[in-house]
Amino acid sequence: MLARGAFGAMTLITEYDAAGNRIRWLRLEPATDGRAVVLVEVDERKPGIHREMRYEITPSELIAVIRAHGVALTAVVVPT
Repeated sequence: MLARGAFGAMTLITEYDAAGNRIRWLRLEPATDGRAVVLVEVDERKPGIHREMRYEITPSELIAVIRAHGVALTAVVVPT
């Protein structure tokens, strides 16, 4: 079986101010080499300050965390 690295991006949370401007957001995106998943948190809630934090985890570690701490959902098998 051929396995590939992380691919694609996903916005998890977006926060807007009263004027509708985006002031905080969190995204999951692949590292440039595809070997890790990066959580990017951008915070512009304080005027004139742009703070960006990045957290990296391998896809295998992320899967293990979700399996250990997530809630299992009932799978539905659809015949093909």
